[in-house]
Amino acid sequence: MASIIKTEDLTYTYSIGTPFEKTAVDKVCLDIEEGTFSGIIGHTGSGKSTLIQHLNGLIRPTSGRVIIDGQDIWSKDVKIRDIRFKVGLVFQYPEYQIFEETVYKDIAFGPKNMGLPDEEIDRRVKETAELVGLKQETLYKSPFELSGGQKRRVAIAGVMAMEP
Repeated sequence: MASIIKTEDLTYTYSIGTPFEKTAVDKVCLDIEEGTFSGIIGHTGSGKSTLIQHLNGLIRPTSGRVIIDGQDIWSKDVKIRDIRFKVGLVFQYPEYQIFEETVYKDIAFGPKNMGLPDEEIDRRVKETAELVGLKQETLYKSPFELSGGQKRRVAIAGVMAMEP
């Protein structure tokens, strides 16, 4: 199988040159193949979130490389916006990434920003809502009326609707 996500000697250091300098990710080599599931586990403060934020270009490595679909995401010819459509990121507390007035609009936000036609957006919203266990009538409610678990499902569906 082909590598779809890869890091080579990835290092990230916070607050370089200050008394608070801290290396959170140190020479990490990671290779995730297409069609596989991977988990990143570790203690609080071990660098998991920092590592993950590199995979869709939210932060730039201090050194090393991040390679998505065979491309170094920080090379001159790569548009970081395109990478963010390829690599979906659900935050640790996904219910905090909800902001639209309806569940439908929240799930549709990513696909709409991708410039997809309305019919395709509608298909993706309805399919991903069903995949995460949200009923169709929930799509027209405010996400802020939902339970914590339902809010998490909305946030996850919003990322899945982009088909990263």
